[in-house]
Amino acid sequence: MIKRIFCLSIIFVFFISCSKSDDDDKAVEKIAPKEFSFDTNQNSSLMFQDDESLDIMTSEARVYNISQVIRIKPIDEKTIEVSNFAPFDIDDATILATIDGSVQIQLFKIKKIRAHATQAMKYPFVDGTSLFLDIENKKVDLSQYKSTGVATTKIAFDFTGENETILKLKKLQALKWTIKYHNYDPNNDPNNNWMPTTAKDIRRFSGLMLNMGIVFVSDKFKQAFLNEQIIGNDGATALTMAEKEKAYNDILTHARFNCGKVDKVSGLGGGATLGYAEHILRDYISKDAGDITAHEIGHCVGFNHDSNMTYPKTINNVSVGISPVMSRINKEFFAGGLFIVNLQNYYKASDFQ
Repeated sequence: MIKRIFCLSIIFVFFISCSKSDDDDKAVEKIAPKEFSFDTNQNSSLMFQDDESLDIMTSEARVYNISQVIRIKPIDEKTIEVSNFAPFDIDDATILATIDGSVQIQLFKIKKIRAHATQAMKYPFVDGTSLFLDIENKKVDLSQYKSTGVATTKIAFDFTGENETILKLKKLQALKWTIKYHNYDPNNDPNNNWMPTTAKDIRRFSGLMLNMGIVFVSDKFKQAFLNEQIIGNDGATALTMAEKEKAYNDILTHARFNCGKVDKVSGLGGGATLGYAEHILRDYISKDAGDITAHEIGHCVGFNHDSNMTYPKTINNVSVGISPVMSRINKEFFAGGLFIVNLQNYYKASDFQ
């Protein structure tokens, strides 16, 4: 009799345990990140349009990191700004949030955000549900923040997704580039090598930086660059492998680019200053402009004209340096359809006409 009761007890405990697990699984299934779209004039506005103030377009408020082209920016404790700094639409992105350095949650999903769209919105845990999933699909209760919100310094954001576009964008995590669009010619002075920056210039520049970035982070470029004979600033001494690795890493980790439009020359670069001419901003999307784009990046990471980190050098009847490497890899990217931005997904075809 005692043995029978013991066995029934085990069965009962097992049944209760399984039932609780099933209930938990069902509860998790009912929790799904809220879905938003930012794809019309009713749910978003557009940045970098021809009628927008240049002061706004070149302001610090428009600074973004190239690895976060979907930028989520806290406005206050309860409100965020969602912006797309890419010149193409992005579909099916999940926005992740880490609060106070602890668990990372799936904050909401973006069904679609159009190119250069921006919109302010309330946090979903302020203006909706309190139950969320972490990245392992475990339930997280954020009800403690419903009335107070989250301090702007206590939250960080990221995005993820599984489609080809997002997977390409996620490769840019290796880059530390902060990008700001800049007007180096506010007085339209014909005696300098700059032109006033326009909305059209900024739109095209946003694509150029993405395409340069995806080349630099690629294994194809890295291996070709490390195999290249690179000459230092003395114009004679070849960099060691360790020095080439440092130069490559300096490109990836360069902190900031203030991007503007140049005149009379094809490009200008040095430190945070980066400028390209009309023909570069017009042509990069359809043909190789790597000789110029890489030249100026070489200046930005500290190399002069004696080094072939800017102008190539002919060694044993072969043109070598960062510019020839960039051009070779660019052509492979064009042939393989590997660039992030192309004429098919760029949202204003007239910018290249």
